[in-house]
Amino acid sequence: MRTFSLVFLLLSLTFCQKTKQDAEISIAFPTDPPSLDPLFATDLVSGKLSKFLYAGLFRIQDSRPIENLASSSVWKKEKDGIVWEIRLRKTQNGPSAEDVLFSLNRLLQGNSPRKGDYHFLKKISLSSEPNSIILSLDENTSEEEAKEKLALPFASILSKKKFTETGEFHSFGAYRVDFWKKNEFIDLSLKEPNPSLPGTIRIRILPQSSTSLFLYRKGELDAFKLTDFLLSLPEAKQENTLVKKGRSIQYVAINQTNPCFDKNFRYAINYSINRQEIISKLLEDKADLSFGPVPLPFFETAFPKTKVPAASYPYDPKKAMEYLKQSKCYPKILDTTLEFRMRGDDENQTKGRAILQALKNIGLKANLKGMEKAPLYKENGEGKGDLTLLTWYADYESVWNFLDPLFHSEKKGNGGNRSFYENEEVLKILKDRSRRDETTAWKVLEKVEKDAPWIFLWSIQENYMISEKFIRYESLSDYL
Repeated sequence: MRTFSLVFLLLSLTFCQKTKQDAEISIAFPTDPPSLDPLFATDLVSGKLSKFLYAGLFRIQDSRPIENLASSSVWKKEKDGIVWEIRLRKTQNGPSAEDVLFSLNRLLQGNSPRKGDYHFLKKISLSSEPNSIILSLDENTSEEEAKEKLALPFASILSKKKFTETGEFHSFGAYRVDFWKKNEFIDLSLKEPNPSLPGTIRIRILPQSSTSLFLYRKGELDAFKLTDFLLSLPEAKQENTLVKKGRSIQYVAINQTNPCFDKNFRYAINYSINRQEIISKLLEDKADLSFGPVPLPFFETAFPKTKVPAASYPYDPKKAMEYLKQSKCYPKILDTTLEFRMRGDDENQTKGRAILQALKNIGLKANLKGMEKAPLYKENGEGKGDLTLLTWYADYESVWNFLDPLFHSEKKGNGGNRSFYENEEVLKILKDRSRRDETTAWKVLEKVEKDAPWIFLWSIQENYMISEKFIRYESLSDYL
């Protein structure tokens, strides 16, 4: 408590002169985006900023893609593939067909890290119909998948004229960037009046959540994300909190290249974890269990025809010991010190120590290795480390985002499959993009859950402190 008070004293000295704040709403981001180019919006901050600035032909609502800049489309299967004609919505300040042609060709011809996700797009051309374009697609593409991909930031539509003349990333989202002072703030303004959104927003770059809390208490910040160690604060239990569920999954990747980590071993360490206790004591009940890699709160929207299952591998130390004794390398595995890697910050280390203790309780030895994010992910992609605590954030609300690339055996390591999992039947389904329906997704999910390539942990809820002023704008929460 004395340390926390000292932090606030230092912050009060640092911010003793109130900075000019003209924006109607101020929101905290932990870092600057690497770029304003939507082709490179692969990180969390860029993804959040994209919601304010960019718009695509489609958008995700209730886990399903719906029209956005597009007003309608006609999907036809022909002998040479799929022909998809998309008509644009007629609005005064909306994009032209030439803008769409330019933007999608830029995606296919540029060097976006996610360019490979759009190989199904073979050709884009203008239609003879006014305000329409024609997409030629790979014959194995499903309409659902194509719409989902075109709803992502990478497929945002830019103004061709403004980009070619000034290099400006002018899109057709609700806001524009007025000023960006790196490491300090980004000022946004609303393009068209909308009573459910503020006219101006200042995004403040605040790496430390303690700084955000200090400014929030001073009335100089309207929204920020609570870190785990702030969840027990009195403010976090009041009405002015916003909870976003089911958008991420935290897990321990079990390195499948180690022959000792057979299915019995993987079952053993899964049953050894008392997830509910960790959620209750360390996460202040601000996390949700999962079935395999899919958060339970997401099930009703992802599988509306399927009853929500029980969470995977409930805590059972007796079962854990039974499976461990049946594993390939038992009892030699008890004398092997496993390397358990994670990010080196306090939050991850605290969760890591709880998991480590569970492994020790069934007789295993392991050492914690805290690392910076970049080398942790890089070395995991190279197959290093026995167990690695990681978090996956879904690009959009689709069950397929929790399956591909996470369990795609042709996308191992830095491609997304960080446990180096292999299952030929799963691979075959994931490669057949024409079968992206609920029944097929459930089949993949059941196989992955049974194979247990991860220690399935929990989905961390995103908890935001929001001011009374923030609450007045009814659509603003959709942007967090």
